[in-house]
Amino acid sequence: MDDMMMGEEMGGEEKEMEEEPLMEETPTEAPAEEKVKTLDELALDEEACLCCCCLCHCSSMETKELSCCCCLPIRCGAYSIGVFTIILFSLLFLQVFYKLLNDTFDWWYVMVAVILLVPFFVGCCFNIIYFAEDNNTSRSKLYVSCILTIISVLCLAFWNIFYICFLYKSPVVQTELGPILTKKAFVVWSLYLATCFAFLWGYFTCVTKDYYEALMTYDERKAKEADSGSFFSLPKIPGVPGMDDKMMEGEVAKMVEAQAPAMEMMM
Repeated sequence: MDDMMMGEEMGGEEKEMEEEPLMEETPTEAPAEEKVKTLDELALDEEACLCCCCLCHCSSMETKELSCCCCLPIRCGAYSIGVFTIILFSLLFLQVFYKLLNDTFDWWYVMVAVILLVPFFVGCCFNIIYFAEDNNTSRSKLYVSCILTIISVLCLAFWNIFYICFLYKSPVVQTELGPILTKKAFVVWSLYLATCFAFLWGYFTCVTKDYYEALMTYDERKAKEADSGSFFSLPKIPGVPGMDDKMMEGEVAKMVEAQAPAMEMMM
């Protein structure tokens, strides 16, 4: 009996020793609550811009101050300009091609008009390349596309004026939309629309050029600054690697001061 009581006492002590560490365990700390970031902080982290209440990746830190038409981010404006350019080319090409079905226009009028639209087509290809891959090379062709658009639109307008005034034989002009116009009305509308498109794409040229220059690399920026020097500007002293212009001016000033006493003795 004594042995059984001793065994029970030993078993009870072992259970107490096993339970004690469990009671002495320190409580785990509650996980710290993550700080909820505001939209401004998220925009700064992701280099995005705020559009209403969401994040729009149409801007970066370099282009956040630039805009198109005072309301659109400049990258969104560049894509919109490309879409408008392709739409305008499609409409003008359909208008010119429809002249083949008009008996009052000669076939060679359409041939000349299509040739004048070739620069416009090249500009559309530049925009399609930009849609496929957004890089410095494709961005540099956007404002060239706008210039080619202006050239084609103005050349086509002057060709219409010359053909209607000197080569067109019918007294009235049958348009593609149905109404019949006089020669004077057709010439005025052609010149008016071409002028409007030229001014609009002139503004687009400035927008796309600013967009390209804002995202230029350091090497491209330095190369542009070197090429933008005036023809009559004074030549610069060749630089030493690791020294900027201010350091070079300081070294030249020290050399002049060091040689001043020798020059005075010679005088």
